[in-house]
Amino acid sequence: MNISFLGGAREVGGSCILLNIYNKNILLDCGIRQSSSKDTLPDFKSIQDQGGVDVIIVSHAHMDHIGSLPIISKEYPGARIYTTRMTKDLMKVLLYDSLKIMKNREGEIPLYAEGDVISMLNRVFPINYMVEFSIFENIKLTFYTAGHIAGAACIYITTPEGSLFYSGDFSIFSQKTVEGLKVPKLRPDAAIFESTYGDRLHSNREVEEEKLIDTINDCIEKKGKMLIPAFALGRAQEVLLIIKKAVNKNILKDTKVYVDGMIKDINRTYKLNPLYLKNSLGKKILRGIEPFYDDNIIAVDNNKLREEVLKDDEPCVIVSSSGMLTGGYSQYYAEKIAPMENGYIVITGYQDEESPGRKLLNLLDEEKDKKLYINEKTVPVNCKVEKVGLSAHSDKYEIKSLIDFLTPKNIFLVHGNEEVVENLSKELSKDVRGRVYAPRCSEVYEINIKNPRKQWKKNIDKVMNSCEEMDENNVKRLWEFVRYNYGERLFTLEELIFIWKGNNKGKNALEDFQRIIVECPYFESDTRRLFLFKINSEDKVSQSLKNNEIKLNELKEAADKYFNKFNTKKISFICDQKKVILNFDFPGVVDKSIYGKIKKFEEEVKWKVEINNSVNINAVSEVVRINLQNISIKKISYRLGENQVVVMLNSKCNVEKEKLAEIENITGLQVLIQSPGIDLKDSMLIKAEDECEMMEQNKALNIIDETFEREQFRPYKKSIKSNSKGRYIELTFISPIIGKKYEKNIEELVHLTGWNMKVSNSANQNEILQIASILCKSKGIDLKKNPSFNSSNLSVELKLEDDNVENMEDVKKEFEYKTGCMLKW
Repeated sequence: MNISFLGGAREVGGSCILLNIYNKNILLDCGIRQSSSKDTLPDFKSIQDQGGVDVIIVSHAHMDHIGSLPIISKEYPGARIYTTRMTKDLMKVLLYDSLKIMKNREGEIPLYAEGDVISMLNRVFPINYMVEFSIFENIKLTFYTAGHIAGAACIYITTPEGSLFYSGDFSIFSQKTVEGLKVPKLRPDAAIFESTYGDRLHSNREVEEEKLIDTINDCIEKKGKMLIPAFALGRAQEVLLIIKKAVNKNILKDTKVYVDGMIKDINRTYKLNPLYLKNSLGKKILRGIEPFYDDNIIAVDNNKLREEVLKDDEPCVIVSSSGMLTGGYSQYYAEKIAPMENGYIVITGYQDEESPGRKLLNLLDEEKDKKLYINEKTVPVNCKVEKVGLSAHSDKYEIKSLIDFLTPKNIFLVHGNEEVVENLSKELSKDVRGRVYAPRCSEVYEINIKNPRKQWKKNIDKVMNSCEEMDENNVKRLWEFVRYNYGERLFTLEELIFIWKGNNKGKNALEDFQRIIVECPYFESDTRRLFLFKINSEDKVSQSLKNNEIKLNELKEAADKYFNKFNTKKISFICDQKKVILNFDFPGVVDKSIYGKIKKFEEEVKWKVEINNSVNINAVSEVVRINLQNISIKKISYRLGENQVVVMLNSKCNVEKEKLAEIENITGLQVLIQSPGIDLKDSMLIKAEDECEMMEQNKALNIIDETFEREQFRPYKKSIKSNSKGRYIELTFISPIIGKKYEKNIEELVHLTGWNMKVSNSANQNEILQIASILCKSKGIDLKKNPSFNSSNLSVELKLEDDNVENMEDVKKEFEYKTGCMLKW
């Protein structure tokens, strides 16, 4: 076994490794260097000197791993290219974008032509994860989930001469878009590992995500503009999902998020490959739910909108490629935002030494006269620059953990800066039993393996040998065979095809087979790896068939036919519960005729329909600002439990009743105006009629007790108070919101007793917090710390141990009913 390192050794960029094993030359990745001070291409002469390339294997679609593929593939057109299907789709997007950039750069000759890209893509043969595939006689290739980005794979090659594991770029921890690295107990004789961050440990991911959201909130408060330059593939999707989650949880304030550059094309590719994504994200896409965009996350597709985004006075966030500010629309935005006093640029990933992104970070050490050369201009840097750690690479602990797990005899460290590789290799030499190498570019290593390690084999000994093509009518036979012979064992699609066909020639197209398996009631995806499938239980299949399952595309058409005229914001489908959720901006004002349509829809398709009662507060804010556009608004807040929107003004002024009525008609919410110096919670004194005689004090208090004895909520305290107009009785409830519910009762008591009365502005904080804790405990929800109470807006905030808690909406509903206060988490 000979291993030649043609690029990516003691550097980050230009990854390219030539493996000579069992008389075949196998090229692992073929990227470019994006640094202007280095040769762009790997050492291709060494490939020629060693007799060329027989096959090419690609780990993932980042340009430092695929950027020079069209060149080498054109030189060796007989070499088939193997990668995952997701990576093939992403390669097309990345390489076409690279071609466009090269054509637009003045004085630059493109490295390859469009025809070279097309020819190269035609030579790609996609293989799914965990499918052992013979690329030559006695040479087998298997891809395993690498984490890092969608479609990324660890490469495992086995031959009679020995085995090799190549990690590519990997990450063990799970992200929002993809699960982390998943490999079985392989037994490689030699292994090549990335070491990008081999000299450090990553910070806590949740802390970094909170830092990002806090920075965005800070930007919004200062009415600023924020640029998040992000790698279009992987990082940008993570950032969008972090923002979307924070918005959904009301942690992030109302703002627009604009998405620009190649990110939009990558988002489309993600949506076409749901089985390569994290379970929760992939299943949303399979149910027809838009994963990245909504009313406030908007794709930018023209220069006019780009200009408006920057000129508009409203704060906003822009997520744009490229991640190092080396090109793309992020350079355009950075040039405009860097000079702004209330501007923000947030760096979220690796920055090459010579990139504008790294130079921007270096300015953090300077106190004044900061300047940055970008987009062929020198601009002053007055904006705030932040770094948030959202790396998708492994850190030192993860690299060492994977090495310890695989225990290879020969260990090579690549894809890291020289100092990082040297330090990690010295540290590993003390800790592992295998030989550790820190190769340089153009070095060749000969590995003599006298006794190759024995490999674990997955046995599929029972097959159906069917001559039929799989379709919706005979898939039940496959389910029965698998259930009887293999039980609930997990299989890839290729393995299921093999069980169906055996060694018979002619097989279903993988896409058709996948569609049948995904849509039928007989099989289901693994909860963590959507590309693996197991049988459904007999009961589950029977129930599904009994319900006369409608196809998802037919369901969408029926839903559109019945409900689109009601201006639905979004229609969601929960397949496992056979439920349709209708989402509206203002559910309280939906035309009542919709209930007749719901009844007919349920009768036709046998699915239940629910209307989501959540109000779109961003849409409410827009309606308020449009109708009160001539009034200076300080803040808009919500008491959705009371169907109220609170508008706080910067100065006292009269608001036209017609405007308030218009807002209420559109949104269904009562509008409360708060001017400076006025306490919104201040209750009006309910006065007795002048001729009404005041009852004796204790007797009046006893009558109050008797009146509330039959009510669900009672005053905690009854106090005799005085003001300039005389004495009155103040009633203190758990909160003034609860007290307001009993205004009619109090009016009757005032008439009966002759005493003036009012509801206290104070809230029983201890009781409110206790109710929040008890409700969480009853639903099995663990809290990181005790709930906190905000008296200014009567709200309680929770810090949850686990963000994905299904019962929180039930807790919120019950809490707000019992206390009248808002619940946030």
